[in-house]
Amino acid sequence: MSCVLLLSRADLSEVAALEAEHFPAPWSLEQFQSSYDRGMCRVHGVRDGAMLIGYISCLVLPPEMEILNMAMLPAFRRRGFGRALVTAALRGGTVMGVSICHLEVDETNLAAVNLYSALGFTRIGRRRGYYHCPQGTKDAILMTCESQYLKP
Repeated sequence: MSCVLLLSRADLSEVAALEAEHFPAPWSLEQFQSSYDRGMCRVHGVRDGAMLIGYISCLVLPPEMEILNMAMLPAFRRRGFGRALVTAALRGGTVMGVSICHLEVDETNLAAVNLYSALGFTRIGRRRGYYHCPQGTKDAILMTCESQYLKP
């Protein structure tokens, strides 16, 4: 059984590789390392054996946290790993003094929108044309959470 782990600096090359597979404008390894070294970026991951199958990256500036990106290899989707990653990130934020979490999500990514909603995130706005893709642009839904994980 796979479990969620707080990843270290040594894991960031795998995170950057997974990020590059899933996002048109991915963070580079250097960006992850720089944020990690400054203590601003926390990354949780899930492994299947030695292979990183998914991660969530967060910018932590207490009392706020922003979920930056989350990706899961397609073969491992819809198995509860995304929920486990978000929950671990929120719980980790609580330990660091976070009381509110924000994110942006592609409005067409209904699985992600539904996951975040189920975990207590609410829609607070929209960023028009936020995501660029070969077909043009897509809007981002802004969501925020003050869930049970963020309360003392």
